[in-house]
Amino acid sequence: MRKLAIAAFCFAAAVFISHYLIPYGLLLLCFMIAAAFSLAGLFFRGFIRLRIMIALLSFAVGFLWSWSYTSLFAKPYWEYHDEIRTVNAVVSDYPVERQPRGYRVDTTIKTEGSFPVSVRLYYYNEAALVPGDIIEISARFRRTDITDDGDRFDVLVSRGIFLSAYLPGDIKVIGADPGFLHFAKKIANSIAVKINELFTDDVSPFMQALLIGKRDKLYQDTALCASLSASGIIHVISISGMHISFLMGFLALIVRNKRLFSFVGIPALLFFMAMTGFTPAVTRAGIMQIFLICAPAFRRESDSVTSLSAALLVLLAFNPYSCASAGLQLSFAATLGIIVFTARINSSVTEALRGSKVYKKKIPRSVINFIVSGLATTIGALVLTLPLTVIHFGYVSLIAPVTNLLTIGAVSLAFPVGLTAAVISFVIFPLGQIIAFPVSVIARYIIFTARMLSSVPYSVVYSSNLHIIFWLVYIYVLFIALPLLRARARQYIYPGCTAIILLFTIILFSPFVPGGNDTSVTILDVGQGMSVVLTSGENTMIVDCGSNSGENAGGIAHEFLLNQGRTSVDLLAITHFHSDHVNGVEFLLSRISVSSLAIPDPEGSFIAEDIIELARKRGTDIIYVTETLEITLGEMKVFLYPPVGSGDENERGISILTLGDVSALITGDMNASSERSLLRYVVLPKLDLLVVGHHGSRHSASEELLSAVLPDISVIPVGRNSFGHPNRETLERLERFSVTIYRTDESGHISVSGG
Repeated sequence: MRKLAIAAFCFAAAVFISHYLIPYGLLLLCFMIAAAFSLAGLFFRGFIRLRIMIALLSFAVGFLWSWSYTSLFAKPYWEYHDEIRTVNAVVSDYPVERQPRGYRVDTTIKTEGSFPVSVRLYYYNEAALVPGDIIEISARFRRTDITDDGDRFDVLVSRGIFLSAYLPGDIKVIGADPGFLHFAKKIANSIAVKINELFTDDVSPFMQALLIGKRDKLYQDTALCASLSASGIIHVISISGMHISFLMGFLALIVRNKRLFSFVGIPALLFFMAMTGFTPAVTRAGIMQIFLICAPAFRRESDSVTSLSAALLVLLAFNPYSCASAGLQLSFAATLGIIVFTARINSSVTEALRGSKVYKKKIPRSVINFIVSGLATTIGALVLTLPLTVIHFGYVSLIAPVTNLLTIGAVSLAFPVGLTAAVISFVIFPLGQIIAFPVSVIARYIIFTARMLSSVPYSVVYSSNLHIIFWLVYIYVLFIALPLLRARARQYIYPGCTAIILLFTIILFSPFVPGGNDTSVTILDVGQGMSVVLTSGENTMIVDCGSNSGENAGGIAHEFLLNQGRTSVDLLAITHFHSDHVNGVEFLLSRISVSSLAIPDPEGSFIAEDIIELARKRGTDIIYVTETLEITLGEMKVFLYPPVGSGDENERGISILTLGDVSALITGDMNASSERSLLRYVVLPKLDLLVVGHHGSRHSASEELLSAVLPDISVIPVGRNSFGHPNRETLERLERFSVTIYRTDESGHISVSGG
């Protein structure tokens, strides 16, 4: 067992290092060095010699396999990069609509003499595609291992998607490819349809994500996603080991014979994995479960560490790039933490409670054991996942142990019973509805709990606050040192209390308390989108909050405010209702108090309706900007001008001028004609700062505007995009007027301060 664990961990470490730190051309050299160093084991004796040789040889094999896999599957397609080619592809999943426009779908292509490769296809004209369709496309290809392509890098490469393709024209379906994986995806889609029929609109997106991992509709409800994330239970909508355990546990109740269960459980498990797309986290959990199921059939004892190690080896053997998956890393770390720490935490706490007054009171032992077991499992999982969460997402949910304790029982019921209701509804729909009714109640309870606990002040702290990093380091040093010193359970109490006091001290006193009369305008780095924070003393205003780069603009703005000690916003102004300016607003409204919301006429925008409804629920006043409004923000005067253009929504947006220690103009996505209309509408002063409109498009920052306001500094809010922003003409125009140019994609958050 230990030998397999050593081999798996060292192999995984080599693959991980190969992926993140070592160029492809040096992998063979690393293989030879590791293989040569393995001979050092010959200088030792007994079990030490064996373990050293296993570890170093596993490193060597990891380097070699990383090089071989890249050579076989990825390198043959590198020549496609930045070229337009006509190819046939097989659709492997259902299309997903992208915001603000277009669609994406995963496909597979194959050239003669090479292995198939997965390609993420982006297109704009709607096409009725289903898994198994063979399509002919003429598209521009790009490598995903060196470009982000609007999706997270780890999501793409970890699933073996080494190319993306951009199709400007139509898709032509030329045939069909039958296959098990395509059939499984079609069944998953049929179940998704049944879930929509069984559950109401407020529950259906959550149930689709919970039962089959279909999250596209849930992600449209940014407020709910924000609550699930902040409350620490976002993992319930990402199919992983927990869902596999629930599924297998439910089947075990039906099939009691262990050997028979092996023959029933494994096919059911494989089909469920295929339905969810064989994502790295699901595959890891599924392989581990198969090893655990097979153990009784071969008269072997189930061993969690061995199963976890074997699962990791098999997964990385099939695709070493899966180590890049944040989901796999978190799933593996959570499982290992539960295996290693949960039982010890449970026994230590139980031992400490036995001598206390808790056991002497009338609280049932079963209730105490349930609470202790739930907390021990949550803490065991957090021990190893917490650093990864900080690295990948930049925050820590302090309320997570409480939320998990309150919802784990509900989730464990909702998953198997909800899946049963969906399956039965194919045969007897009314019976499926009856079974689904209590599941709806449970789902609403989970959603309500997440929303309620996420609204608790400081339920989330962000790692950009260095004091939080120091606190985490203290926690880990403390709880590594205490076991080494063989401390008893009671001896953990005082250090634990000290850690809690330190955390509260950091939360209450480490952020600077806003005050004084200093003013600043900060353009946040939210990718291809815009969010601007204006501050003056204790007053705060935000202009727009959105991104089309996959960034959580609301989370970025919220983090920025909290790290300044700001827990409320006086005014949130929206220039117009395009997603790259507003898709983070619902998240922000759900996380922080906003006194007033200033907007142009929504004119039937569905996005606007959702934002207005949420704002009203949160007690935010709605201001419709139909005439010039003057607002005092501390020592700053803010003018909101009504739309001066017509036609496209970009031209029907409001613009914002600030006067005071910092004079700045924000025009949203105005083009040159609307800029000229604005100049006719109002006399603009010379500016310190111009926030360049429309992310630096060719039609923004016109000569007329620049000659009128003569800004000292310009900031272009821009991220990765396929539109060519910022345009070369715009940059040259700014240079001709001697304007200093900054870009958020190059400089991150950019602040201009005065006072």
